[in-house]
Amino acid sequence: MKFGKKKTDTKQINLRDVFVFYPVSFDDVQYAIDTLSSDTALVVSFEKTDDKNMQRFLDFLSGAIYALKGRVVQLAKRDFLFVPQMTEVLFDD
Repeated sequence: MKFGKKKTDTKQINLRDVFVFYPVSFDDVQYAIDTLSSDTALVVSFEKTDDKNMQRFLDFLSGAIYALKGRVVQLAKRDFLFVPQMTEVLFDD
């Protein structure tokens, strides 16, 4: 299954180039923004985050990834993948 619009100039990323991040509080948001700004894919797992901070974090990161022309894909109930622009996201069925 493919998510997002197909682009002619896309890049593939290796899983070793994807950071996995477990924020605890909203104070951790700067690290996530810096990672995304460096054109790096980021998986954010909210396992250690309460619901209120999770929603704030998601709202903030969604705005940031939109400004960076990237995309967000929900992987599980509390896990999200944020990818830079021109990165194709493919999942096997």
